[in-house]
Amino acid sequence: MMSTRDVSILRNQLTSLSRRLRQESRNTPQSWAKMLILSAIDRLGDGVTPSELANAEQMQSSNLAPLLRVLEDELFIQRLPDNQDRRKVRITLLPAGKAALADNRRLRDEWLSEAIHQQLTPAEQDILFKAGEIAARLAAVK
Repeated sequence: MMSTRDVSILRNQLTSLSRRLRQESRNTPQSWAKMLILSAIDRLGDGVTPSELANAEQMQSSNLAPLLRVLEDELFIQRLPDNQDRRKVRITLLPAGKAALADNRRLRDEWLSEAIHQQLTPAEQDILFKAGEIAARLAAVK
């Protein structure tokens, strides 16, 4: 049976890996906050509203608005009026935004792949990928 200490150790380990992946993101000219927003738009799909985006990322609309303005100025996203309700705005990823997101993901994937191959045996790699599936199930718990 796991103890509170075991859970705390696991949380710290997952946080360390997340932090390390975030550090790899710093090798790009884009900020982590911008990458989070681009990733969320990609995940939620083109046509997402700012309020849907804020809810999904657990952000205040007032914090999201300046990021959206920057992303729009950099031609990473486009904000268009909703066809049904002109008061609403829909957000779409533009090619430059998709490219920036893909480059950022590629850098993090390259680092992770290299670290896995350098540090883990094939058996440990199998365990890690199984643990990743389990971690994804935990992340989905509301």
